[in-house]
Amino acid sequence: MKIICIADIHGNREAIKNVKEFAISRGIERFIILGDFPGYESFKDEGENLEEIKDVLNMLKNFKVLAIPGNCDHPRAVDVFNEFNVNLHEKIIVMDDLSLVGLGGSTPTPFGTPFEIGEEEIYNKLKKLIESVETDRFILALHNPPFNTECDATADGVHIGSVSIRKIVEEFQPSLVLSSHVHESGGKTDKIGNSVIANIGPLMHNRIGILDINGDIKIELMKI
Repeated sequence: MKIICIADIHGNREAIKNVKEFAISRGIERFIILGDFPGYESFKDEGENLEEIKDVLNMLKNFKVLAIPGNCDHPRAVDVFNEFNVNLHEKIIVMDDLSLVGLGGSTPTPFGTPFEIGEEEIYNKLKKLIESVETDRFILALHNPPFNTECDATADGVHIGSVSIRKIVEEFQPSLVLSSHVHESGGKTDKIGNSVIANIGPLMHNRIGILDINGDIKIELMKI
């Protein structure tokens, strides 16, 4: 089973059209969206924010989609996801013999974005979810990457990932951590113990990931 992973759309409809065409050309029917649907101006208005989310989900209505919110998405994005039957936020979805565990939002930013969560809340929510996983293997689907990896460094090399997510990964060792959020680290991977960390990168710059679940779990990051 192959799944296209995208994030950080930021209002770029052309990028959605491109990834749809790519998915059709590869015969891939599934998407995981790791948040940040609206543009940099429209995210500030609740109505525009939610409309942008609906627009993207309508554009992908012929695919099987799961989604979490990013920090730029309004908290009511979860209501929209439930309306479209795509919600992965604070959910566990079992796929074959592994579980997909989702948590959206990000740690606080300097920009006052609408879906920001404190470190303690992130840790507690993820711990509770993971302790409910019944399969031997699981994947974390997050917006925020863990702290101090190749996947959370800004252009000037400052690491801005989540300390709590790193602690969770160290303690529970998921097979794979899907993330985005830090655009400058898009397309990079790293490891924490045996866990592979991947920053999918911004779809607005045509970055995607292809998750391949076929016994092994593999992630291929690319530009299209």
